[in-house]
Amino acid sequence: MSLRQKLKRVLPPVLLDELRRVSGGAIRFCGDYANWDAATAAATGYDTDAILQRVLGATRAVVAGRAAFERDSVLFAEPAFSYPLLAALLRAAALNEGRLNVIDFGGSLGSTYRQNRPFLAGLPQLRWCVVEQPHFVAAGRREFSTAELGFADTLQQVPWWGQPCVVLLSSVLQYLEHPLQLLDSLQDSGATGLVIDRTPLAESARDRLCVQTVPPSIYDASYPCRIFARAPLLEYLARQWKVLAAFPGEDGRFATRERFQFAFSGLICEARR
Repeated sequence: MSLRQKLKRVLPPVLLDELRRVSGGAIRFCGDYANWDAATAAATGYDTDAILQRVLGATRAVVAGRAAFERDSVLFAEPAFSYPLLAALLRAAALNEGRLNVIDFGGSLGSTYRQNRPFLAGLPQLRWCVVEQPHFVAAGRREFSTAELGFADTLQQVPWWGQPCVVLLSSVLQYLEHPLQLLDSLQDSGATGLVIDRTPLAESARDRLCVQTVPPSIYDASYPCRIFARAPLLEYLARQWKVLAAFPGEDGRFATRERFQFAFSGLICEARR
């Protein structure tokens, strides 16, 4: 067990947040902004070329075999798998005669695909399409497209749009100005399954808008971030989706500088018929 894992077991969230803050080596959250524009004005943004270049370099290292996987441009030497996500994907494949189509919204250059690909190798059909910002899509198509992995600018450009698929929203909803509009847009996607992962949820009455700052050791950036009120989000999801399972996100628990506490979480859903 790593030192980080040991500390997470024995320290309360507020002390963990303080340790992260003073060490200068972890993500920070601050503020309670009135609207998205105010949070955006206080941040630098996440569509800069510097971020793409860091992710490109890390992805090339993984493809070349110099690292097991990458996340947010950070390289990991040892394999690690998201077992709740794999359970949802394999369940969807079992219900579709072994065929698995994944729409990975905000999936960078295929980070989650490569991380979990070893457990999907036995499927008779695997198609994985990342929907991303145009400059990520251009880089992905140029260097990393394969028969299994593709890239698209919009959901409607996914080759199997309208066919049975699983939509993956991993660490993405919180960075959208209108996240519920994205959930509504999935009605015509053909999605039979939905996995929401690495998403901050709080036991609060309303969403909280803050600014997330990335440590310089990763890249120099800050961006608006939404911490969802759990109950209202689940109520909204229930209109179209049945939540089969909830699971703790691997990012753990945090507190903002103002001591507002929340935890990264995941949800496995299936479409209501």
